[in-house]
Amino acid sequence: MIKKVLVAGGAGYIGGAVTDFLIKNKIKFTVYDSLLYEHQYLKPSEFIFGDIRDKNKLKKLLPKYSHIIWLAAIVGDAACQINPPLTVAINQESVKWLAENFKGRIIFASTCSVYGKHNALLDENAPLNPLSLYAKTKLAAEKFLKKKNALILRLGTAFGLSDYFSRLRMDLVVNYMTANALTKGFLTVFGGNQWRPLIHVKDIGKIMVDNLDKPITGIFNLASTNIQIKELAKKVSQITACKIKYTAQKFEDERNYHVSVKKAKKAKIFNPYECITIEGGIKEVADLIKSGRIKYTENDIYFNERHISNLMKNGQFN
Repeated sequence: MIKKVLVAGGAGYIGGAVTDFLIKNKIKFTVYDSLLYEHQYLKPSEFIFGDIRDKNKLKKLLPKYSHIIWLAAIVGDAACQINPPLTVAINQESVKWLAENFKGRIIFASTCSVYGKHNALLDENAPLNPLSLYAKTKLAAEKFLKKKNALILRLGTAFGLSDYFSRLRMDLVVNYMTANALTKGFLTVFGGNQWRPLIHVKDIGKIMVDNLDKPITGIFNLASTNIQIKELAKKVSQITACKIKYTAQKFEDERNYHVSVKKAKKAKIFNPYECITIEGGIKEVADLIKSGRIKYTENDIYFNERHISNLMKNGQFN
């Protein structure tokens, strides 16, 4: 039974959705976060300020919790390249320590980026080809958890609004395209044949909470749909009335993958047909921008790489 849940990284983008569903389900929880992207934590829930590298602090806390949802990480290829040793310490070594020191249930956020570049539809047994440090550290972390009571979710690219407290990410393809469409009036598509698996951030939060106490372990792909970038651009254009500019120039991101979620459906982890659609996510972000609630969509705070780079230059993150 669920005694109490520790949400590591619970003040972040996915954490906003996770904590909303914990509240909705009346599950006791604590957010443990270093506020890397926030100046404060205002959601009315129990909160502990802390770094996941602080082993002494965590070791005292862990016995109080039966379950951990581990979201804490440096997320994104570019952000992880800023300081590789720091990325390894946070994304990889902290998970190794967790696996060695926590006996309860773990829900772990991994990534479909571990597949890298493939043309075939990929299930969980497909060859792995991590192209970035981000993907490599997540893959290493998965291995530490394989023999634990852990549900490892390889997430497709998230999109949409998490909650009304957490920072919106504009460095995610659906959100970024929508913002550009509205602020610039056009989208530039590089090639556009590359595939991406996508899932709304609220669905990620719901799935994590719904599966907290199910007797299911192992690795599962998580995506509501797979789509080519050129088709995604068409959806954004239809909703925002922007123009699309196509170019044969290759996009610097070489990732190209689409995933099967048959394993997750069979295990009843989620039903992709009940998830929020891409169109719903586009409209959600578009309405927010049109309302004037976001003053400047290119602000560094909305982009992981830019924000972390600024913090490190100012000696505020190391």
